[in-house]
Amino acid sequence: MDVTAILKSFALGLVIGVALALTAPADAILADRALNVLACGAVGLVIGAVTEWLTSLLPIRFARTAVYFLVNNLIAVVVSAIVTAALVALAPAGALDGGGLASVVLLVVAIVCAANLGDYLVYRRAQRRLHAVQAALAVTADDEQGPPAR
Repeated sequence: MDVTAILKSFALGLVIGVALALTAPADAILADRALNVLACGAVGLVIGAVTEWLTSLLPIRFARTAVYFLVNNLIAVVVSAIVTAALVALAPAGALDGGGLASVVLLVVAIVCAANLGDYLVYRRAQRRLHAVQAALAVTADDEQGPPAR
C-alpha cells in the first residue's frame, strides 16, 4: 500500500472538515469545529487506507496510468460517499441544521473528485518534465561522444 496516498487522504479529510466547518451554522463553538475537522481527518485516513487496500486488489490489466487513476477515483468516491452517508445518517437529530444528507455527500464527493483530478494532473506534469529531461540528457550524451570514429 502507498503510505503517501493514505497521508494525502488524511490531509484531504482535514480539507473536507474545514469545508464542512465553514458551511456549518455560525453558532457552533470553535472547539466543536476543531474536533469535527480532526474527526474528518481521521475518517479521511481510514477511507484512504480502505481505498488503497481495494486498489491493491485490482488485477494487473489496470496497470495503465489513466485506467488506474480512474478506477482509484471511482473507488475513493464510492467509499467516501458510503462512509459519509453512514456518518451523517448516524449523526444525532439536528446535527445538520438545514444541510441535508445529499448536500454533505455531494460536497465530499466533489472535493474527492477534484483532489483526484489534481493528483492526476500533477502526475502527468511530472511525467512530461521527466521525458523532457530524459530527452535533454540524451542529446547531451550524444554531444559528449563527439563525431563517430572513422
